[in-house]
Amino acid sequence: MLKYEIGKKIKIFREERGLSQSKVVEELAQLGINMSRETLSKIENNSRSISAIELKAISDVFGVDIEDFFDEEESEDLVTFFRRKNYSQNTLEEISKLQEMVKIFIEQEKIYMKEKY
Repeated sequence: MLKYEIGKKIKIFREERGLSQSKVVEELAQLGINMSRETLSKIENNSRSISAIELKAISDVFGVDIEDFFDEEESEDLVTFFRRKNYSQNTLEEISKLQEMVKIFIEQEKIYMKEKY
């Protein structure tokens, strides 16, 4: 993935949580990561790369899996949507089951429509 996309996702996650760059930097400092607000801005704007240690700390601050920064495309996946809203693991599992049922239903409908015509 391009570092631009990682920086963009950092900004998206930060804004979704209503956090300022200064607040993120404060929380990173509590995790032992010293970064200025300007540095975070450069990361978000692709003017500076990010180390694995910094990315792990940022994922901890946002409460997301580090893998979420490496999705190749924005997913309309319901589980991803609800994970970003910090729903419980039980809720995410139920949503995942529901999502799979809907996918099966849609596939069955496609098969039915092909047979019909």
